[in-house]
Amino acid sequence: MTTGRPRTTSRTGCLLRVAAVVAVAVAAMFVVGAFCAGSGDDGGAATTYDAGPASAYEDASVTAVEPQHLLIVRLPGGEFRVFRDISPRQQELGGDCRVVYDETAGTGTLPQIEGMAGALVEDCNNSRAVWRLDGRFAFGNGYGDLDRYDTRTDGAGHLIVDLDSRTCTRSRGVIGVAPFDVKRCDAGQ
Repeated sequence: MTTGRPRTTSRTGCLLRVAAVVAVAVAAMFVVGAFCAGSGDDGGAATTYDAGPASAYEDASVTAVEPQHLLIVRLPGGEFRVFRDISPRQQELGGDCRVVYDETAGTGTLPQIEGMAGALVEDCNNSRAVWRLDGRFAFGNGYGDLDRYDTRTDGAGHLIVDLDSRTCTRSRGVIGVAPFDVKRCDAGQ
């Protein structure tokens, strides 16, 4: 039963409660943000990739790393070259064809690397492009060397790929038409 008296509330009290809720929400966002930053999770855009022990890669070998779209080449002298498995042309056209290692492919007039056989090949929509195993463009329906990442070996002997260091070839004007520029590409490009 009501007494007929209207219920009154203080505007100041209501505003204070809203301000307290907002302050708690902002503080919670900072705590969650600090926790995620400390965990190394930057939204899926890692800046390095640990490819495992460098000693696990034989000299004169090619290894595909599917989820990261990497081709890891260890040259006969032990030097590593790591490439993106999407050609410059496919990246500019928004295609999804992949570059793969073909141990029987030749490099046309570009000499093979001594001690290695085969080439990196893109067969896409009835056209073919070929790169030598050091990433240099050999021939075909493509252009530019393969995108290349800087690498290092850490203190534990692991091959570390710097995903923010990609060198790439891109058209200066019309996609797929010279002139081309070699530059640093962002991880998202």
